[in-house]
Amino acid sequence: MAMAAGRGRGRRRGRGARGGRGSPVLVREEGGDLLFLIAEGGAGRKRRRRRGPSRGGPRGVGEGEGEGAGGSCGGGAWGERLPGELLERILLLVAGSEGAVPSLCRAARVCRRWNGAASSPVLWQKVSLGYCWAPPGQRWPPAVQKRALGTVQWLAAHRLAHLRDFALCHWKNHVPFVLQEIGQCCPLLASLKLSHCRGVTAESLAVLAERCPKLESLNLQHSQVHSSAVVSFLEAAGSRIRHLWLTYSSQTSAVIALLLGGSCPELRLLEVNTDIKQLNQHFHLSIEQLQNACPHLQVLRLLNVVWSLKTSPRSAPTSQGFPELAELCLATTSYSFVNDSTLQRILWASDRLRMLDLRGCFRVTPKALSLLPCPALEQLYLGLYCSSSDIHLPLEGIHLLTQKWSHSLQELDLAGLGFCESSLEQAMAALGQERSQGGGPPLRSLNLTGTKVMLSTVRTLIASCPALVYLNLSSCRHLPRGTKKAYRGQEEIRQCLQHLLADPEEPL
Repeated sequence: MAMAAGRGRGRRRGRGARGGRGSPVLVREEGGDLLFLIAEGGAGRKRRRRRGPSRGGPRGVGEGEGEGAGGSCGGGAWGERLPGELLERILLLVAGSEGAVPSLCRAARVCRRWNGAASSPVLWQKVSLGYCWAPPGQRWPPAVQKRALGTVQWLAAHRLAHLRDFALCHWKNHVPFVLQEIGQCCPLLASLKLSHCRGVTAESLAVLAERCPKLESLNLQHSQVHSSAVVSFLEAAGSRIRHLWLTYSSQTSAVIALLLGGSCPELRLLEVNTDIKQLNQHFHLSIEQLQNACPHLQVLRLLNVVWSLKTSPRSAPTSQGFPELAELCLATTSYSFVNDSTLQRILWASDRLRMLDLRGCFRVTPKALSLLPCPALEQLYLGLYCSSSDIHLPLEGIHLLTQKWSHSLQELDLAGLGFCESSLEQAMAALGQERSQGGGPPLRSLNLTGTKVMLSTVRTLIASCPALVYLNLSSCRHLPRGTKKAYRGQEEIRQCLQHLLADPEEPL
């Protein structure tokens, strides 16, 4: 009897320890150190974690998955009081900074309210899909591969109907599967970017050309895509392509030839760069043919590629130039054949040019630049970022450029150029002449790294350019110690001026 009574009392104490109706209990999380007070039968009852995939999609993407997914927000009452529009705005900012995948997928697992907000079509108009199922360079196990492809398929069918901008990054396998899913489910797609991808097939691009009538932007830089696939795509959809990014290789010549033949008459942006691991390859470009084939071009970038102009045949029609060109970038760190004649053939009709990047183009002279028909240039980059020991650089004439564009120039880069002290003094003085015409000069950024600028010239420059927010004086041999650095912000530039005023005229 005593033993039975003891066992009964033990059972009653056990039920109490587990928590009877209305009695609170302390629960220690398995493997954790925190204690949670849970009121049995009240609002704070601990919910069981759902472990299987929900009906809305695969684990990690589907609806209503995870603790609190079946009811109110696990974060407290603030989640219930937060207006839906504000919640969508917050998720839009998160998706913009961290990417819709996986940030929106994780937000959808918080609760039903968050799931509804995270499924808003507005949030899924721009999506970037990276290598988020395993560390970069690691092969996917079969289970991970199945889950990743299932996720892509579910997203395409349930979230991406209003997709407009899609980027696929660092996918070495299954790229055709992803592109075919996007092509079949995303009729509003307007921009496609493939970055560091492999295995792109002509069939997958053909699906996009056929099923995505609004597609007008294609970025294939740093991806392994055979030229025949790109050529087939441009033959089918080139008439509506407005933006095209390519990485130059031995296969790019076929694509360039297609462009020169008029396959993309509405092209607005063309960028060709070089893979950093790739050896420099020299190619020829007929600029007159490109001007006739793409008369509406607004941005032309040939970045770090070694190229030269090709003589146009006599039977070629007369070129109309680039009348709508606003940006020309021919920057390089290797070697450049660009000279005064090249620049004149490209820009002779470009009176709307606003940005000119000629970094590394050491053959171009200030006199030729001053003759360009560009009345309101805003950004001019002439810096030399390669070895200049064997290069003959101009010593005078930089003032011709600052006198011509002092009313409009906002950014100027003269790094590494060997202009003499008097020429730099005259050029910097011209930049400050607009101050007397009201409002001060518009110059905001100036790079004088490695130049022979004098102390008095810098003083006058800072005092006459109140809008200046960036000034780089690194390695300027004629300036005092302690001032040869980059200054960011008006406060740092003001302190630089005070330092220069306190120093003697002679350099230390």
